[in-house]
Amino acid sequence: MPSSIKFRAADRDVYLVTGQISQTINVCTIGGAKGNYEWKFRFPIDVSLPIPELQQCASLEALTQVLSERFGGTLELSPSGVVLDVVEPATAGTKPPSRSPIKPRQSDEEWIGRARHITELCVNELVREFLELPYLHRVEHSIHARLYSLLRGQPLFDRHFGLAGGEAQTQPIHKEWPETIARPENEGRRGSFDLAILSPTQLYEASLPDFTKGLLDAAVVIEMGLNYRVSHLRQDAEKLLNSKVRHGYLVHLVRDQSHEEAIDDVIASLHGSESIKIAYARVHRGERFIKLLDDERISAA
Repeated sequence: MPSSIKFRAADRDVYLVTGQISQTINVCTIGGAKGNYEWKFRFPIDVSLPIPELQQCASLEALTQVLSERFGGTLELSPSGVVLDVVEPATAGTKPPSRSPIKPRQSDEEWIGRARHITELCVNELVREFLELPYLHRVEHSIHARLYSLLRGQPLFDRHFGLAGGEAQTQPIHKEWPETIARPENEGRRGSFDLAILSPTQLYEASLPDFTKGLLDAAVVIEMGLNYRVSHLRQDAEKLLNSKVRHGYLVHLVRDQSHEEAIDDVIASLHGSESIKIAYARVHRGERFIKLLDDERISAA
C-alpha cells in the first residue's frame, strides 16, 4: 500500500506519497484538504526528496521550481493556464522540454544503475499484479505491453534521447531488440529479446546503421513467459547467457498448472548470479506462489 507523509511548505499542506514504483509530491490548494491538489509532481522511486529543505520554500514559485529544476519532477497537475518547463536535475543554462532529444549528462554506469533499480521495482510490481489479477491479460504479448507501460511511466525512461550524435532521436526502451549473439541452434540468425533498455550514451554514440540493425549491446534485457513449462525458462536463461547480457531478468508466470520441481533447480542454479535474476508467480486452485527478483526461493503468497 502507498505511504503518505504530510508537511507544510509555501503556506500549503503538502503530501509526499510513495508507491511501489514511483512517488509524488502533491501540493494542496490554499486551505485545501488532502486530495484537493493544485500541483502534482511525479518522481522515480529512487530520488531522495529532502522534506526539511522543501519546508524552507517560502513561496509556491520557489517550491515548484525546486521540485522541477533540482529534482527533475514530471509535472502532472498545475492550475489552469500555468506552463512550467520540466528539466532534468542539475541542468544548467537553457531548459529543454522533457521530450526534446537529450544529450547524456550522466555517466553510463550511473544511468544504468538507476535503470536497473527502476526495472526491478517494475518487474516486482508486475508479478504482484499477476497474483492479484491472473486473467487481466489473455496472452503473453499483453503482459509485455503492461511491463512496457510500467517502465515508460518512469521519468528516467519517458524521454527522447539524441541518437547518432544528435542526428535523430529515440527512446531507451525497445521491444523485440535483436540478440547480441546468435545461438548455435539458430544457424547464425539472431532472435529477439522481449524488452531491452539502451543507455543514453550507447544511443548517442551509435551510428544509425548500427541502431537500425540492432547491433547495440543492450544494458538491460527482460525475457518473459506465460504458462510455459520449465523448458521455456531454461531456454530464456540460455538466451541471456549466450548473449553475455550484463543485466538480465527472467519473468515466469503460471496459472492453472501444478508446480514443476525443475523450476526450483533453475532458480537455485542462477541464485547469486551477477547477470541474471528470476521473478516467478503461480496461481492454481486458489493457491498463490511468488518469488520476487531478490528472493532466494518460491514461497506461498
